[in-house]
This record gives sequence, structure tokens and C-alpha cells, in this order.
Amino acid sequence: MTQRISNGVAGRPRQPFENRKRWMLTLFVFCLAVITYSQEISVQDSVPVLPVLTDSIQAPVADTEVADTDSTARIRDFTHLEAPAAAIDTTRKINYWQLTERTGEMVPAHPDTFLTDYFHRTHAEGAGVAVAYLGNLGLPMESRVFFERADRSQFMFNDGFYAYMKSPGTFNFINTKIPHSNVAYQRAGSRQLMEERLRALLTTNIGKKLNLGIDLDYLYARGYYQSQSAKHLEWVLFGSYLSDRHRVHLYINPADYTNAENGGVVNDNDISHPTSQGSNTTTRDIPTHLGVGSQNSTWNRLRGNRAWLNYHYNLGFERKTELVNEEGDTLTRFIPVSSVIYTFDYRNNQKSFYTNDSSSVAQYYAGNTDFFADRRGGVRDSTSWWSLSNTFALSLREGFSHWAKFDLTAFLTHDIRSFTMMTADPLIDEEKTLNATFLGGELAKRGGKILRYHAQGSFGVLGENLGDLNLSGTVETRIPVWGDTASIQANASIKNLEPTWYEKHYRSRYFWWDNDFGKVRRLYVGGAINIPHTQTRFSLGIENVSNYIYFDKTGLPAQYNGSVQVMAARLDQNFQWKALHWDNQIVYQKSGKPEIIPLPDLAACSSVYIQFPITVLTIQLGANAHYWTKYYAPSYEPAIQQFKLQDELQVGHYPLVSAFVNCHLKQTRFFVEYYNAGARFISPTNYFSLPHYPVNPTILKLGLSVDFIN
Repeated sequence: MTQRISNGVAGRPRQPFENRKRWMLTLFVFCLAVITYSQEISVQDSVPVLPVLTDSIQAPVADTEVADTDSTARIRDFTHLEAPAAAIDTTRKINYWQLTERTGEMVPAHPDTFLTDYFHRTHAEGAGVAVAYLGNLGLPMESRVFFERADRSQFMFNDGFYAYMKSPGTFNFINTKIPHSNVAYQRAGSRQLMEERLRALLTTNIGKKLNLGIDLDYLYARGYYQSQSAKHLEWVLFGSYLSDRHRVHLYINPADYTNAENGGVVNDNDISHPTSQGSNTTTRDIPTHLGVGSQNSTWNRLRGNRAWLNYHYNLGFERKTELVNEEGDTLTRFIPVSSVIYTFDYRNNQKSFYTNDSSSVAQYYAGNTDFFADRRGGVRDSTSWWSLSNTFALSLREGFSHWAKFDLTAFLTHDIRSFTMMTADPLIDEEKTLNATFLGGELAKRGGKILRYHAQGSFGVLGENLGDLNLSGTVETRIPVWGDTASIQANASIKNLEPTWYEKHYRSRYFWWDNDFGKVRRLYVGGAINIPHTQTRFSLGIENVSNYIYFDKTGLPAQYNGSVQVMAARLDQNFQWKALHWDNQIVYQKSGKPEIIPLPDLAACSSVYIQFPITVLTIQLGANAHYWTKYYAPSYEPAIQQFKLQDELQVGHYPLVSAFVNCHLKQTRFFVEYYNAGARFISPTNYFSLPHYPVNPTILKLGLSVDFIN
């Protein structure tokens, strides 16, 4: 792509992206005001010592003293073999942890304060070794690595935004002795084509036990190709109360995602051979299947809310310690023996697909039946769902006695789900309410240096998911390697899962299906070896999938009645020689049925840079690249936001190269990136992420992240 194409100018985007500057300025001033105020609050202490349950595959609590808030360490975790934290460490100024969504067990976590790859984690490619997406930040994506894909969710339209959407299971809860704030901002491109993202975290403790906070994520990317804009607005209101007897976590998450749809470019040569175009051609002038004649005319919008609450009541006793207070009295410590647990989880989502250009959409779907041809007002597809889940659990705690070598938890979950879909009558919607009851348990040994294990399972005992089975387990041990310690892990899972409601039923203008699918059966066996001192991690996995559900070439869900085997081997290897660093992630995978599960045989991400200090400033200067071999990558279906099979065009065998300068100064990280720099010297410029969906041309990206910790 030549420079004249990448720097094209287009008209001002239309609704719903009006008044962007005024809104952003107001929001940013508000964040700074709250940050400034938060620095004035004083907190006496952190929470008392509490048992913290660690996962065998997770890292221990990060040492987040103020001086170490930003680190030049690699984000790829080679340190999780250290002994797990026995409790929240009150000597640390800040503690981070995540929670298991069903029972609310605390898992120590690392915050994203790493310098290495900071620039990379700000764009779509940073979501994995190889990611297929629609070319612009904020648009739907899917991992090219099979084992990085999660099971399809109950509201499948959210799945393409997995790298952006937050959940209580991946969110970092915080306890802090001092007020803590973080503001991160990134931008790229010219004014008319600008990509922006603002994230702000504000949190503080009120006394020793109570923490409250708010997390904002606002993304607005106009797109370099017509009808390609994306806008996300997501909030998280969170809090925790931690004491010996009571432990409460609250998570409230409203979110609104809107993205324009263009159906891909009409002629791929406009990207791969740009010299064939006129001298005044810009990227916005390249014809696309949808959005013809306007900036943004066809849209998908996802709105949703989630309210999640977890409560633990701990039963236990007081045990004397060797510590004494100022009066000379012996101090005691509360030892939890068991816990009574309750989890409330409410979710709702609505999807809308609509257009101001019905003629282009009708032409795009000319081969599909119009199921609502008599409806007036053009294309206005919509569907929604809500779910209310209650979980009750009892847990026996590890470590309260010499014979209590593991955690043992039993739980019962009841889930109500309600789905709403269109009918032929525009004033009447079809509603369906389902119930499901699960019985399950968890067995875990999270302490100890020799052996750790974690096993969990759930069984569908009543309702829609009767007969469902979901079992998984991990075993980890340590071994001596070259005078140091490494770990070996083995993991396995067995699943027998009922297809989701939307896999079986759906109604819209151009897509209508009712399927009688059987349960999906999956058997996975794998393992990994991790050698921290050589920065090496190797993993190998094999999975057999029966009754696999996919979207066929027509965009309809289909089920393969046979079995498909998938094998993958992955190597994470970092090298360092003085100031020179070379970090690598390589995945080799093979699908037994590439016509059902298409995968690139090889996918890799590599970064080469030099790291050096200038007084208190640390600089990383280098380049990184993503590469995958050619394969029939799935295409994208706009009306249902799913990835479907195709066998007409292969994508791949083109390195996506970017140059960067990554910097760290005290509590500040910032970067300058020359994205897709390879388009300047690699020809033809086939930088397609999906069939007919190119990534952005060569552009300059800037980013800044500042921690306010006083």
C-alpha cells in the first residue's frame, strides 16, 4: 500500500458517532478530577491476613511496590512455579486477584504493568499468537489457534469480542493501602480516520476491609475503509469487603458495542496492487460490498449488562501466633475451616442489525430467502436474552490442619434463561424460557512445592442441560533441571455439552434455522513443561471432537456427525544477549478435517529489540512480526456476526511487520509504533486478515499509560 492510499481523507462519520470531541474532553476532565481527589484520601492499612486460593496454572501475587509498578519484565509468564501466597500480604501496598465465576475463589493475579510488548497489547494482534479479525480495532475476531478458542457462549454474538469484553473471572480486583489510579490513552491515524482508546481505573480503600473502584474503557476507531467504524463504551463498578468471617465481591458491568459493516472490499487487487488505482485514490475510496456511497450505513449493535455478587461466610477458629502487640499480648490469627458460599449472576444482552441502505444489503443477500419481506422499514433484525443464575456451595479449606491437604467444594447451580426472537408480526416477539440445574464439585491442592492439582466438574441434573458433563483437571509437579527448578503439567478434560439455544434456533431477515443437534462431545489430553530460568515453555495437546458445530458456507449452523482430531504443539522461547532480546511464540497445529476446522499449519509471533537505559528512562527499540501459513480462513457473515467456512480464497504467508519504540519512565509507559511497516518493502501487499478484509495500512500509533500511586 502506498502512502497516498494510507493517508486518505474522507467525510465526517455520521451517527451514532456524533459529538465525539466534546464527550471525550468531558470524560477525560472528569477522570483527572477524580484522580486528583483520590490522592487526598488516606487509608490506615490493608486487610487482615486471609487465606488466598491460588490456581496451579496461575502466577503468584505480583510484587507491586510503587517502585516496581511498571516493570521491564516480559508479560509472558515464566514465574508461576513460585510457591503460592498463603495470604494477602499486608506489607505490599497493592494486591491484585481474580475470582472463579461460580464460587468466587480468589486467584492472585498480575496487573498489566509490563513494558515489554505494551504497544502490542493495545491492538487486535495482541490478543494471541495469530488472530483473524476484520482489520480495524474493536471489530469481531477469532483466534487462528484452535486451543485458544472457548466453547460457544449462550449469547454467541458476544463471542467475536472476547478480547474486549470483561467478566468477573478475568477482572482484577484490588486492595490498596494507598489510592490508586491509572489512565491509558492510545491513538493512530489522521483526524478523519483516527483510532482512539481511553481506559481509566480509579480505586481506593475505605478503611482496612472495604475497597471500591470504577474501570472505564472507551474505544472509537473510525476505520481506514468505508463503513468500518467501531465504538465501545464499557464500565465496571467493582468493590470488595474482606474480613475474617465475611468476604464479599461485587461486579457491575454495563457495555455498549457498535460497529459498522462493509462486507469486505469488492476487489482485493485494490489492496495487493494499489498502483492499478487512480492517483487520487484513498483507502476510503476502495469499493466495499456494504456502505456504498456513505461512510457508515449498515450496523451491528450489542448492548448488555451484568450484575455479579459473591459472598463467603467462613467458619473457623483462632490460633495463637508467635507475634505480640505493644502491650505484650500474644496475637491470634483466624484459621478458616470451611465456607458457605453464594453467587448471584444476572446477565442480559440485545443484538441489533440494521441499515440505512436496504438496497445494498438486499443485493448482498440476494441468494438468501427474505423471511420478513412484508415488513416495512428495511432491515431491522433484533434478538435478546437474559439469564439469572444462583449458586450455593460448601467448601472445606486446605491447610487448617496437618491432615487437610486439599480444598474440597461442592456446589449446586440453578440457571434461568429467556430468549426473544422476531416473528412475522413486527408487534409480536417469540419468547422461550429454559431452566437448567447443575451439580458439581472441585478438588484442589494449591499449596506445596512437590505436587499441586486442581480438578473440577459439573453435571446437568435437570432441565435444558440434562446429561451435560464438564470435567477438567490439572496436575503439576517440580523437577530439577540444570541446577534449577522446572515444572511439568498434565491436563485433561471431558465434555458432553448441549448445543446452545442460538445454535438450534434463530430468526432474522435473511437467516432462519431450527436444528435438532446432538450433544457435542470433546476429549482433550495435553501437557506442558516450563523452565523459568531459560525462559522456555513447551506444550502439546490433542483433542477429539464429535458432533462439532460450525457455520457452513451459507452462514447456517451445521453439525458434523463424525469425529475431528486436532493436534497442536506450542513453543514460547525468549533469548537475551546483553542488550539484545529476541522473544518468540510458535504454534504448529494440524486439523484432521480442514474442510470442517480450517487451521494454519504454522502460526508465529516474533519480536526483536534492544533494551537500554538513559538515566531513569528505559527504552526498547525494535520490530515484531506475525506470520501464519496459507489456509482457507473462515469468512465473516455480517448479519449474524459469525465466522463461516469458505474454500475459494486462501489467506496467509504474509508477515505483518511493525517497528516500535517502547519506553518506561518511573510510573509511565509510552510507545511509538509504525504499524504494518512491511507494506513499504514487501510486495504484493497481501495484508489480509480474513478473505476480503485487509488490516489497516501503514500508520503511526502512539500510546501512554500513567499510574498515579501516592
